[in-house]
Amino acid sequence: MALTIFMAWLRNRKPLDNSWPLIYWILVFLFTLVREEETYNLNIILVGLAAGMLLRFEFMNPFFIRLVKTVEVGVWCYVLYRGFQIIVY
Repeated sequence: MALTIFMAWLRNRKPLDNSWPLIYWILVFLFTLVREEETYNLNIILVGLAAGMLLRFEFMNPFFIRLVKTVEVGVWCYVLYRGFQIIVY
């Protein structure tokens, strides 16, 4: 969960062509594939992976960049919320 917060900070402070958030999404995707029933919803994680890939590899105008960043932040909030649920229960 600390890595999720760090990636959210990194995404907002570093340039969009930084590869660390993409590596994060790939790791979360693989973790979800291994233990899908116990962790995250795969569809939501795939949305986060797609948003990370769009921000990394596409050149968009500022409106669409803000829109995709908002989607990515929403998925990060889901990862944090579900992570707290996993720890508490």
